[in-house]
Amino acid sequence: MCDHTMSLKTSLDSLDQKILLALEELGTKVSTRELSERLNEPGRTIRYRISKLKEKGIICKAKVQTHERKLGLAEYVLVAKSSPATESKLKKVLDELSVFYYYAPTYGRYEGYLIYTVYPINTPRMIPDLAAELKKRGLIEDCYLFDVVDYQRKEAKLAELESWDWEAWAKTLPTIMAKKKEIDLKMEEFPQMVSFDSKDTLILRHMVENPEITLRELGEILDLSQPQVHNRVKKLEESGIIRGFKLSLSPYDSAMTVICFFKSKKARNLLLWFDRLPFYHQITMESSSHFFVQIYIPSTETNAFLMHLRSLREYTDEMFVQFLLQGTHKGYCHLIDMYSQESESWRLPYDEFIEKIDAIMKDKK
Repeated sequence: MCDHTMSLKTSLDSLDQKILLALEELGTKVSTRELSERLNEPGRTIRYRISKLKEKGIICKAKVQTHERKLGLAEYVLVAKSSPATESKLKKVLDELSVFYYYAPTYGRYEGYLIYTVYPINTPRMIPDLAAELKKRGLIEDCYLFDVVDYQRKEAKLAELESWDWEAWAKTLPTIMAKKKEIDLKMEEFPQMVSFDSKDTLILRHMVENPEITLRELGEILDLSQPQVHNRVKKLEESGIIRGFKLSLSPYDSAMTVICFFKSKKARNLLLWFDRLPFYHQITMESSSHFFVQIYIPSTETNAFLMHLRSLREYTDEMFVQFLLQGTHKGYCHLIDMYSQESESWRLPYDEFIEKIDAIMKDKK
């Protein structure tokens, strides 16, 4: 059984918890007036509490979810085992090469870094070749590559934490597998590119960097009328490039990010089991049988989760777990800047990346 007071921050009182539950249910666009009516509290009280929750980092800024693969820009997740002798050089490479847009220290089968990388769809060998060059130069000892096709995020279900029972959850797995129950994934295994231009990429850039930006503000920046911006944003939403807004909550005193990579012919059954967790998790797909699930879980619950995760092995062809520490995100801006308006294509200069790696290797600092 999960202890509610142990899972949530001890500084959260009953009203704070009610506000978080309401935001979880109603979403990021809910107004102070609606929250006030729902919780029967004065609007000024709600505004003050939300302000304090933001100051404490419990309510984080809403984020726009995007799907760049439909723009021709895809990504690999590279899990790399680093070498102590070249650790500082590798970190400099990760910092300086634009192709690596996020990385975090990781522990598990691969002890080193988990790295998000981007590549143009028309150059699918770029990241595998780049990983091979890192290995050739002794910057990494081994690695695992996961080609991201699509993903699906689920927020924490805070209302279920108090009654969460690990044993009951574990017992549902054999039933799910026996009855061949599958998760209903809103993912595309073969997403197709859509028509877009440089103004669309700039709209994405500004919306990701500032989710609260208005259509009027976007129009002023891009020299477009408000109806023109509205039509473009609507098109980006209908095509699935803009997938909505993600409410980000960090309500635990301490937490751990655990990632489970697995391959299985019964992957969709297993994903239904993961999807019953009350904690924030993201399902990421490479193919119909190859996934990883990333779970943001209270530190107090990690042992129980891992203990029951063992039962997954009998249903998988391959499985391993990585633990993730706090990472470094370079932001969205430099990714969008890779789009060349002149050539109407993504410019990621592989030869320049190799030259920069070699320069870093030769630097004696």
